[in-house]
Parts: sequence; structure tokens; C-alpha cells
Amino acid sequence: MIERPDLSWDAGQFVAGAGKVQIVWADDHGRSMIPQRLGDVFSPFGAELQIDVILGAGVFSERVPVGRFVIEAVTDAQGRTLPFDGRMVTVGETFGLNLKDPLLRVTRDGFPFPTAAGSSSVWQEIQSVSGMPVIRNLPDQTLPAGTVHEGDSSDVLSKLFDLLEAWPQVDASGLLTARPKAWPAPVDQIGAVVSAPVSMDSSKTYNRVVVEGKAADNTPLYGYAEVTDGFLRVANTDGTPSPYGRSLYRQSGGFLDTQSAVNAAARTLLDRVSRLRGVTREIEERFNPLVELGDVRTFEDGAVRVAAIRHAGGVTTTTVEVPDAG
Repeated sequence: MIERPDLSWDAGQFVAGAGKVQIVWADDHGRSMIPQRLGDVFSPFGAELQIDVILGAGVFSERVPVGRFVIEAVTDAQGRTLPFDGRMVTVGETFGLNLKDPLLRVTRDGFPFPTAAGSSSVWQEIQSVSGMPVIRNLPDQTLPAGTVHEGDSSDVLSKLFDLLEAWPQVDASGLLTARPKAWPAPVDQIGAVVSAPVSMDSSKTYNRVVVEGKAADNTPLYGYAEVTDGFLRVANTDGTPSPYGRSLYRQSGGFLDTQSAVNAAARTLLDRVSRLRGVTREIEERFNPLVELGDVRTFEDGAVRVAAIRHAGGVTTTTVEVPDAG
């Protein structure tokens, strides 16, 4: 049995999903389930935990997946044994599990040497680099000829998703899919709110961007864009610094290999990071296992996008971004 589950997801992290649960175990045959060696059921060397919730109303019930996690660590293991029929049997035990979503495996991996891409399909390379089953929820794109992977697998995977204008995301069943950077249509309305305070943070708003790429002959390419008017302008009309000043966001273009491509990427990126994404609401509502990172939901007088989720103590807390507030 699982007790005190505390599960969370953060869109700002490559490994977005994490959690802690307490396992309470009483085996019918007096066996211990506390892992002590490689290959044990809950051993943190490849074991996964699928967490579902059973929702019911009267005679109706349904199993809803909440998340699939890799077991990262076992903590605070304690068991009680008693002698029976000449041997010691386990009558009960508890232990904690630290969990991370399956992209943890990607962060541990890397390319030992430069390796040519095996396909021109971005989705096929995503599957190859991650080693995970994928859901192709966005149109495929073509990799530039001669693409070579090197370095950390997580960096390579992020660059592949950049070509789809998306971020990597693991769904509740453990499948790798794409979270579009563009806001989709609202999927539901937020109700039964306990509280929803407003926060504002300027650290996530930028008015200059540089996108770095590399031409086929390895010549560096740079795309640049800046805000020229409004409150977030880089400079005043007389050339003096604006009240906000300069805030630069730098991004590797990954597989962008032409000047026009990095220029276009810089303009698109500026439009996204120069908006007032520092305005957020932290909304507490009754437990809702259906909410996912990237969901756009209707709240009060407009739409908001889920940037973080936490399920704990029968309450779902979501941090949501307010769109284009500046």
C-alpha cells in the first residue's frame, strides 16, 4: 500500500516529474520486500512505479493514470520480524521511495563520441536518443543533412524537440511526447478553488535574444532580436538605457544551419520570452489527477497555462502562467 504520496511536476526542469511515497508492506508469507540487492522488486536500479488512482461514484469506478516514475532511491527502510516455526518472518515493514520521471535515464546517458544521426526524421531520432516509446502528437520535421550528435543525451534531445517547437514531456503512462511551446486551446475550466494568490517575478522576462547555430562548414551563426518599444524596450529613443534595462536570453539553435533560420528563431523566441511570464497564480483545488503540464485552462476572466503541479494531501496545487500580460 502507498501512503502519503507527494507528486509534483515542474515545466522548467528537463526531468519534470518527481515524488516521494511511503510503502507499507505486510506479506502473506512473511517475506520482506525491502530491497537489499540488485534486481529486487523495489531496487533503484531500473525498477519503475506506475501510480494510478481509482475514482468512484456509487457503483461506477475508473482507474486513472497519474504518473510513471523511475525509482531513484529507497529511504528509511524499517521492518519488524518475529520468530515462527524455527525461522524469522517479517510481519510488517515500511520504506520510502524517491521517484523521478523516466527522462532521468536520459540525463544519465550521453554520446561517448560524435555519432551521426541515423535518420532524417526528428521523431525517429527522438525515439532513438531517448530509448523511449513516443507519441507523435506534432508534425514531423526533417533533420539537416550531416547532423551529428555529441555530448549529453538530454541536450541532444532538447535540441531535437526545439525543431518541433516543443519541449519533451512524459505522459501519465510513461510515454514520451511533445509539449508545444505555442499555447493550445483550453481543455477545461478551473473550479472549486481554495485559493489563488498572484505573484510577479521579472527574472523570467527578457528583451534581447541570441540564437546560436552552425553552418554546414561549422561556421558559427547568430540570430539576434530585441524589443524596440513599450515598457520592455532595450533603449529609449535617444539611445539611453530604458528603465527596465537589458535582459539577454541566449539559446543554442541546435540543428539550425542557415542565417535565415537563426534569424527567424530569434524573432519567434523574442515574442515568447519578452512577455510578462513572471505573472503567475498558485491555485489550490480539490485533487484533480487529470491536469497535466502545458494544459491551458479557463480561470476567472481568461486562459492560463499550467507550469507546475503538485498532488499532496488530497489537494492539487498548480502554478499557472498568465498570458501576454505585458
